[in-house]
Formats: sequence, structure tokens, C-alpha cells
Amino acid sequence: MAKKTFDISGTLNKNKSPQLPDKVPLKKTSKDTEVIKAQVEQIHQPTVEPTVEPTAKSSKAPQASKNRSRSKPVAPEKEKLVRLPIDTPERMHKRLKIRAIEKGISMRDYILQLLEKELKK
Repeated sequence: MAKKTFDISGTLNKNKSPQLPDKVPLKKTSKDTEVIKAQVEQIHQPTVEPTVEPTAKSSKAPQASKNRSRSKPVAPEKEKLVRLPIDTPERMHKRLKIRAIEKGISMRDYILQLLEKELKK
């Protein structure tokens, strides 16, 4: 069987790329490396939150935030988190979600509360 020859010159002529505009030279600015280093160090310094001690004049307790729907539980010290992927039946997932919404917290927080309650027994 003989090989067929293909003429693709018509296709190449149709698909010619447009001419690109001339290159624009970049503006060069002088940068002071010492100023940049100082700014980077300032950004990455650990921030210390000031502690406010109650005074005798103010006997009111600090007000809680108004939006509690997405509040995360506050741990006394930061613990390393470990992922625990589990598969649940769809009906159970829906019930968990409904209970979490009723309590105004995330499903994660609700499940953590359930586990903590069970582990305290």
C-alpha cells in the first residue's frame, strides 16, 4: 500500500499567529535592602497581646461576642491536631448537621463536644 501525501500548507496559512507588539523595557527602581529587611523583621515579630487586669471601678464582666454561630472552642494550650476521617451514613450526617445548627455551632465543634462528653465518662 502506498503512503498518502498530505498538504497542510493551507492550514498553516490560516493559523498564522498575529504579530506581537514590541517589548517595553521594565522600569528599574533602586531598592534599599536595609529598609526591606527592617520591614520584614517588623512583620514577622511575634506579637504580644496586652493583658487587661480588672480594676475596682469596673466590675462588669467582659461582654461575649454577639455572633456565636462560628465560635471555636478555646483550648487552654495549643495541642497538636490529628485528622480523623470517618464515613458516616447519610441519615446520621443529616441528624448531626441539624443538631449542630440548632446549637449554633459547627459540626466539627459539635462532634468534638460529643466525643469529649463520652470520654469523660
